[in-house]
Amino acid sequence: MTLDSALDDLVDPTKRLSSTQLAGLTDIDSEALQRLGDAWGSMPTDRRLRLINDLIDLAEDNVDLNFDAIFKQALQDEEALLRAAAIRGLYEYEGRDLIRVLCRLLREDPDVEVRREAAVALGRYALAAELGYLGPSDVASLRETLTEAAEDLDEDERVRARAIEALGAISDEEIENLIESIYQEEDSVWLKVGAVDAMGRSCNEVWLPTILLEMGSPSPEMRHAAAFAAGEIGDEEAIPLLRRAAIEDPDREVRLAAVRSLGEIGGQQARVALQGVLYEGEDSLREPVAEALAEIAFADDPMSPGL
Repeated sequence: MTLDSALDDLVDPTKRLSSTQLAGLTDIDSEALQRLGDAWGSMPTDRRLRLINDLIDLAEDNVDLNFDAIFKQALQDEEALLRAAAIRGLYEYEGRDLIRVLCRLLREDPDVEVRREAAVALGRYALAAELGYLGPSDVASLRETLTEAAEDLDEDERVRARAIEALGAISDEEIENLIESIYQEEDSVWLKVGAVDAMGRSCNEVWLPTILLEMGSPSPEMRHAAAFAAGEIGDEEAIPLLRRAAIEDPDREVRLAAVRSLGEIGGQQARVALQGVLYEGEDSLREPVAEALAEIAFADDPMSPGL
């Protein structure tokens, strides 16, 4: 199947592209990308959105497929849904050229969802900055943009929450102070959740008392964030509360987060806690618990064949 025939099918809303046709769009060269760009505007919005989502699904199923060039082109689409989907499609992309694009989208895009996705995507670059993989100019741009978004009182609170979460990966006293400041904003549960997410991403045990306190929050979103953050911190002090959450919390997502975090913390105490969840928790947790136990077993002995 040639690219030209695939493009003909793309612009025809009555035709559905096969997986083979979609896979043929991997690693397309600049000439082919230009032809796709020329055809892009004649495709209905729902057709373009379906294409991007289908490519995302295909790439998740096959790591050898690479549609980054198409996703990057879709970042310029006039439809916000397309831009947001394109950012998600680039989740595994590590090129530094995307940093400034995402920074611009975070601060200038008119759509809230696009700005939120941009903040989430910048989070992986914040981690790269913390690990020393980015140059000074990229780190400065990244940090300045995320800080501006997190502090912007006119910005949507969920965008601010994702911006502070992204910043949490960077070890810095000023960022720690910003996390604390945003956590204290009592009028927004989403900002407090974002701050707790940032505490977890920091992997700094100084936040553990706050995280453990929030595991008793009346908000399921906060309990989920706290359970997840406890796993990121990795301190065994959290194990009793995580075990209780895995068994007793009324929200399934919180229970799953608690199980995952027990697997992240690892060690004998976490293993015993997970075995307790097997006996006392709901049956639907058996598979996640088995996966968490396998993770602990692998950490203890990477050469082990597993459970």
